[in-house]
Amino acid sequence: MTEQTSHTAEEDAQKRSRTATRRRLVAASAGVFAEKGIDGAPIGELCAAAGFTRGAFYSNFATKLDLAVAVFEDLVDSLIDRLDSGLEQWLDSDADTQEIVTRIIEGVTDQTSNMNVQAVRLELFLAAFRSSEVRDVVRPLRNKLYGAVETALGRVAESQHLEFTIPAADMTRLMLTSYSGQLTDRMAVGDITDQKVIPTMWLAFTRPARRSEP
Repeated sequence: MTEQTSHTAEEDAQKRSRTATRRRLVAASAGVFAEKGIDGAPIGELCAAAGFTRGAFYSNFATKLDLAVAVFEDLVDSLIDRLDSGLEQWLDSDADTQEIVTRIIEGVTDQTSNMNVQAVRLELFLAAFRSSEVRDVVRPLRNKLYGAVETALGRVAESQHLEFTIPAADMTRLMLTSYSGQLTDRMAVGDITDQKVIPTMWLAFTRPARRSEP
């Protein structure tokens, strides 16, 4: 093995180690952020949750906000991957249309009722409200997720020969924000009655697709 090859292998190993460290910090920090908030979460506690010292944090992130953004980015990517892998299976199953749509919205909104993730999302959105710099980072991630959901809802409508009565982007935004609002209420004041908001909105804003003229 030449000196150059050895050096390259060492660099690759260091890169893999750093990537693994970063992933563990991202995965472990959601619970701490949910409990303490972004500003209130001690860096030492964030590191301890992942089994690292403070040095691991500063080797991967400049600020706690950078880590919180990484948590949200990881969430968005994982939810889109799950949506991509699950949609075809749902469409081929015996599930009715409203159930499929509910699975889409529930899955990308609360990650099967993971309130820690929901809390981090709310923390980031509050930070974005206060800072245009944070807003510029969070907006494209949110738009990426919304775009994936819009595509999925369009696929469901097409499979059932339906069309939206409002723009697809508006439909997506209404469904996601309405259901997200329910989750926020649940987090703040406890369980609330399930109002079946997703099936209701689907029925309200879809209709049989009109046949194109020959």
